[in-house]
Amino acid sequence: MRTLCRLAAAFLLAVSPGAWAQPDNAPTPVPLPIPIAAASTAMPPQDLDALRAVHAREINDLSTFKTAGVQREVIDPYLDSAPGQQLLRELRAADPAASADTVYARAVEQLASGSTLPDLQTMSAALVKIVPHGQRVSPYSPYFTTSAQLQLASGRCATLADCFGLPLKSEAPLYDVYQIMPKGPVNVFVSQVAPTQELGGLVRRRGGAQQYLLPNRSLWSAPVLIGTIKN
Repeated sequence: MRTLCRLAAAFLLAVSPGAWAQPDNAPTPVPLPIPIAAASTAMPPQDLDALRAVHAREINDLSTFKTAGVQREVIDPYLDSAPGQQLLRELRAADPAASADTVYARAVEQLASGSTLPDLQTMSAALVKIVPHGQRVSPYSPYFTTSAQLQLASGRCATLADCFGLPLKSEAPLYDVYQIMPKGPVNVFVSQVAPTQELGGLVRRRGGAQQYLLPNRSLWSAPVLIGTIKN
């Protein structure tokens, strides 16, 4: 088990779509308009597969997935501040039928995904999101980043999953990259992805990438597939 813990922390290094030869049955990646770092040592796929086989239920229901983000004693005062009130207003606008408690809980969940409290910024440029190849972007997911941050993550982390703190359920050998555009100048909340752990610490992600929280997705265009990228 100790060996498995060490191996689970290693994982595969993120690479460019053209850095490695594709398996015969893999789709040909669509080139992205950003450079991606070259490959390094990789965790043997069979070790990750073993984790998935033994812990399939926990991985699927996310019951052991935990973030080491900002805590309630920090979040509550932030939500009383001007940026925090803006976050709550946008969450209410996104779902007017939601109760006040539900809106507040969503705000807490989004803020707790970061290791830092977010900066409120005005955005008028595209954002991107990665999802396992063949899947679609949820119309409700608030977690996005920029192409520049995706490039940075690929060069400094063992995997994209590591930098973005992804659960095993959302990790894949190949991701589709989707882009969205704001319908006008839009408020975004920018923070640093918090470290995460899963399966009692068998899997740990260091986080550290910059994430853009979008509390009201109706202010953005529908996601458009722009390419694929390896983990």
